[in-house]
Amino acid sequence: MLKESKINKLQDLIEKINEVDGMVKLHATNPSKFMLSQYEAKKEKLLSYLIDELLNSSIRSAESFRIIMMALLKYYPEFNPSKTGEKNVGAGNDFKALLAGLA
Repeated sequence: MLKESKINKLQDLIEKINEVDGMVKLHATNPSKFMLSQYEAKKEKLLSYLIDELLNSSIRSAESFRIIMMALLKYYPEFNPSKTGEKNVGAGNDFKALLAGLA
């Protein structure tokens, strides 16, 4: 069970991500992409921090993995397999090739 302070910290972090995501949506139609890129970078940083906190060994669980998946689908809907038509995500994907693409 998570301590109340840890839960509050994670809730605050999610609230910040929501605020930044709102700013991303606001600036998405602006011809100047400078502010958009700044808010996208901040959203990625906050989301990475949230994932790191959920993967902390003291709270790592199936539920924390579920929350991570929900966050990724919410803030990056373009990666939702049901919307892209992908089947069996993970089963047929070559993760080594995906990881090599990060280099």
